[in-house]
Amino acid sequence: MNDKGLKLLEQYDLQVQGTRRGRGSYICETDKGLKLFTDFAGSSNRLAFVNRVLYHLREEGFTKVDVVMPNKEGELYCKDWEENRYVVKDWYAGRECDTKNEGEILEAVRNLARLHQVMRMAPGPEDAGKYEAVSLEEDFVRKNRELKKVRTFIRGRHQKNPFETGYLNYFTMFFEQALSATEQLGSQNQEELQKRSIEDGLLCHGDYNQHQVLFCRDGIATTNFIKCRYDVQVSDLYQFLRKILEKQNWSMELGRSILNAYEQVRPLSASEWENLRLRLSYPEKFWKLANHYYGRNKAWIPGKNVEKLEVLVHQQERRNLFLKMLE
Repeated sequence: MNDKGLKLLEQYDLQVQGTRRGRGSYICETDKGLKLFTDFAGSSNRLAFVNRVLYHLREEGFTKVDVVMPNKEGELYCKDWEENRYVVKDWYAGRECDTKNEGEILEAVRNLARLHQVMRMAPGPEDAGKYEAVSLEEDFVRKNRELKKVRTFIRGRHQKNPFETGYLNYFTMFFEQALSATEQLGSQNQEELQKRSIEDGLLCHGDYNQHQVLFCRDGIATTNFIKCRYDVQVSDLYQFLRKILEKQNWSMELGRSILNAYEQVRPLSASEWENLRLRLSYPEKFWKLANHYYGRNKAWIPGKNVEKLEVLVHQQERRNLFLKMLE
């Protein structure tokens, strides 16, 4: 986005008093409160669906969510001269959750549990069959296929960089974890849990992490619901927990505290516990590194990728101990 894009704000019933740059966006001070002006790459139907979810959350008491504001013509997005899309969202002054502050981490996970208690909404006629997550087994099988594809590609390269060499060295260990998690899915009948969750209209945030949780003077704001979907809600807890524990070297004590904080608000069923364990058993970080590598220019691999792979291997013992605790 460039400064010319700010001209698009004239399409909204707003008096802009000042702007400042945010992360790939503009934070605008207006006569109707703080707004975020940012680009949008999804479909108009999904944007409308997410806004319905956000209005539902407001009705349930979650007032600090980033509802999208319609423009003067009633559209939820505007376009520039190159057909790029932008949205204006309600925004909040606050700081992101500090992943080194246990108090903030636990408050963020309690916020997630409270969200899950009210994130239930029957699909409208226009939503039928849409915005549902793929089955966990289908997701694992796809990722397994991609892991093997990357291995085949690297094997065919004559000159291998440190990341490629490391990937081949550790492939067997991580792929065995991937296969084990996939095989256990079938024996645990997790499809029934997901089917029941979707039928009950249970929704997930879809991308709940420290960046989406803002600590404000008068409470917590929860943002960026654009990946919201019908799914097993523990998928949000899994994502938040995994990312925090990767940063905290799979601390057993912190992991227990996070799970306890969530369950104090919203207790998990036995099938949800098993779903969480199976998700954590899959080597997601290894797949992410492979996926990131394969989609980039292979002529130059950032040293950070090699470092991340080494950290991932180094953390395996502590990760395994944590997974053992969940059995």
